[in-house]
Amino acid sequence: MNNPALACSIGLLGATASAAPLRVALTFDDSLKDHLLIAAPMLEERGWRGTFCIVTDRIGKDDNHLTWDDVRELVRRGHEIATHTQSHPNLLSLLDNGQDDEVRREIRVSADKIAAETGIAPRFLFTPFVRQNETTARICRELGLRQAAGTRYNFGSNNCDRVAALVADLRARGVERADILTHGVSAADHGGWCPFADRDSFRKHLDTLAELERRGEIVVTDYDGMLSSCALKAEAWPRHGVLSLSFDDANFDQWEAALPLFAKYDARATFFVIGTNRIDFMKKALAAGHEIGIHGLNHLNATPAVEEMGEDAFWNADIAPQLEALGAAGIPVRSYAYPNCRRTDRTDALFLSRGFSRVRGLGAAFPPNPNPHDPRGEKLDQWRPVATADGYFLPASDFLSARLVPNVIMGENYHTDIEDILRAIARAGERGEALFLVSHGIAPDAKGISMKTEWLERMLVAANGLGVVVRGIR
Repeated sequence: MNNPALACSIGLLGATASAAPLRVALTFDDSLKDHLLIAAPMLEERGWRGTFCIVTDRIGKDDNHLTWDDVRELVRRGHEIATHTQSHPNLLSLLDNGQDDEVRREIRVSADKIAAETGIAPRFLFTPFVRQNETTARICRELGLRQAAGTRYNFGSNNCDRVAALVADLRARGVERADILTHGVSAADHGGWCPFADRDSFRKHLDTLAELERRGEIVVTDYDGMLSSCALKAEAWPRHGVLSLSFDDANFDQWEAALPLFAKYDARATFFVIGTNRIDFMKKALAAGHEIGIHGLNHLNATPAVEEMGEDAFWNADIAPQLEALGAAGIPVRSYAYPNCRRTDRTDALFLSRGFSRVRGLGAAFPPNPNPHDPRGEKLDQWRPVATADGYFLPASDFLSARLVPNVIMGENYHTDIEDILRAIARAGERGEALFLVSHGIAPDAKGISMKTEWLERMLVAANGLGVVVRGIR
């Protein structure tokens, strides 16, 4: 990075001024000890989470750098860990020298190490010096990663008073996102590249961002939320609503058959998988922009299991082995869906404290399901239209920040009325709301708790016509 004033740019987005808030992600490079000791607590005071970009060879290198225990602590507290390569080389220089295999090794070894040490595979590569191109992006995709955006704004001792001016300039030019990058957060402690002079100057930097957020000029979100906001049409987010689709269990063949339908309408979903089979499908879904979440190694009901086994025993039996296997295969996981939707405040706290950014389930936080499971038709008097079930719609502006989300399950056993579902999607579009719909398999003749292919296409057509964004849980 040669320009600490406005860091590294490979092109800015947009040219039309917009009153929408700038979506901001806070990122931290180079594995410095103060990222845990200073940065993380200050972010948490404001309700924010950061993305910490790890150079794996530097972990435990000396007292200035994080240890693996430190990295695990960041994960436990809800922050995101990304790879910044194994040894911090200039990847484009390696490519220029014909060392494509070395580029792949730098990325793969670091991602595998992070997955092995934390139990959660990283989702993003942040290239050293932001030296990247389509070849590095392709290698990322092949390894199950996403290459971070090519524009980053570094702040430190040289420009710590300029973040408000940057935000004003970006918004005036219609730019929708900003990766606010920091290396060292206190020169007096553990240094780092272009560090803030001391803790107080870093705190003032964050205070400025907090004031900008209070005034509605920015929204601080996670890195995926920052990217997603810019992949959407400005007028479609959040005013025109969000349709969140997820599918549970192990219906891999049916899901794979439906991938072209999602692609036809530029729609995304989350597939919550049981077990560790079909890594091939998971990688194919990730490459197409979908998300993989987990539904437990053995589909244990979390609430009774935690009560009977205790938190650690349940985790070690049903969650850790699945995370480890998927992490070893390079499948990033950040979301969990409760089997049979059974959850409690205690189980929510367990998942959210151990690195999951979103969990899906029902319970005390939400009203009774508008469509109860009723395969014999004995509860028809309890059936209510989804379109009028207020408790199952969230403001779309809260979609990225909500950590516990509800679900309405679709299938013949729930007496799904597709016309009612289409009215619910229209409501989400008209009111700027988010609607979370769940099913299991996807097939033309789907029965039970699965979704008919016809329903899926009619939903995607309706959402597309209304400008409703279709994506997964995250």
